[in-house]
Amino acid sequence: MKTIEALNDHIIVDVLPQGEETTEGGIVIPDTSNTAKPQAYGYVLSVGPKVVSPIKPTDVVVFHKNGGQVIMNGSKILRVLKEPEIYGKLIEAD
Repeated sequence: MKTIEALNDHIIVDVLPQGEETTEGGIVIPDTSNTAKPQAYGYVLSVGPKVVSPIKPTDVVVFHKNGGQVIMNGSKILRVLKEPEIYGKLIEAD
């Protein structure tokens, strides 16, 4: 599989799976129908040269689950986001 390099102010992320939820009655709610969690998380693969925020590859960022453009790289589904579409990055607490 080839790698993809982000251009301009784009950030390429590998969307992290959020999984399914099961209600108390045993009904499985797939992630696609869950409107209570509008955010998604992604592992940053590449950062374009015009990105000015302190986001770098290997960071985990949060963004709207429908934000950006979906692209395929081999069998992997990736998302290309513009810098303003990223709400923040996760930082490990000490």
